[in-house]
Amino acid sequence: MKRASLLCLLLLVAACRTNPYTGRLQAYGFSEEHMNSLGEKSYAEMTGPESKTRLLKDPRYLEPLQRVGAAISLAADKPDYEWEFRLIDDPKMVNAWALPGGKIAFYTGIYPVLQDEAGMAIVMGHEVMHALLEHSNERMTQQVGTAVVLTAAAVGLHENEHRGEILAALGAGAALGSILPYSRLHETEADEQGLYLAAAAGYNPEAAIGVWQRMAKLSGGKSPPAFLSTHPATQDRIDNMRKWMPRAMQIYEQSVKKPNRPLPMP
Repeated sequence: MKRASLLCLLLLVAACRTNPYTGRLQAYGFSEEHMNSLGEKSYAEMTGPESKTRLLKDPRYLEPLQRVGAAISLAADKPDYEWEFRLIDDPKMVNAWALPGGKIAFYTGIYPVLQDEAGMAIVMGHEVMHALLEHSNERMTQQVGTAVVLTAAAVGLHENEHRGEILAALGAGAALGSILPYSRLHETEADEQGLYLAAAAGYNPEAAIGVWQRMAKLSGGKSPPAFLSTHPATQDRIDNMRKWMPRAMQIYEQSVKKPNRPLPMP
């Protein structure tokens, strides 16, 4: 068992490569083709005809999403992705998400926070960057590595009377010391690179400040402590946006500007 665990960890180390967007060394334990296949399957299960999800196909609401999605995906320059953008009819859900391979979904409840297509481009850029940065691959790889370590520890401690307490502590340590910080890092990376991507697509990146201010107002400051959250604190995100804005504006000035139409309100 120990040899198998060591072999798995060595394979994970061997799978490391530098991300071209961030320059960070990341571990990818799965092929891009495998992840894209998982993304396509999950997308169908979550939003397809067999799911209970209610998609909104009213062109007044859907066309802005598809228009902004097309512009952002063109700027992303990832032609091997089969991009899809679906709108879920749920006015109470303020959210959007992305799956590997360019499968994106927005909820109608986020439209009042976005307000216009520039605001939508900020969140669209963020979600698209999660796919481009292969964050799902890295998280799955990390979870496999954590499981291997905990399994090896369980085997090694099989005669220890405090085995349960030790394993619980190791699990908590893995969550607080590795998994949650990586989730926050992923969000910060998607924030920054998504801001640049929206700017490159021709949308004013200054819209990001308003989006996150409205998001903060909506949450009313009710969020878990940053160290226990998978997302950075909202004010930290706003501060980061201001820090990244000079570079984003430089990118925007060199782009082909897109018209900024208001979004319909659900």
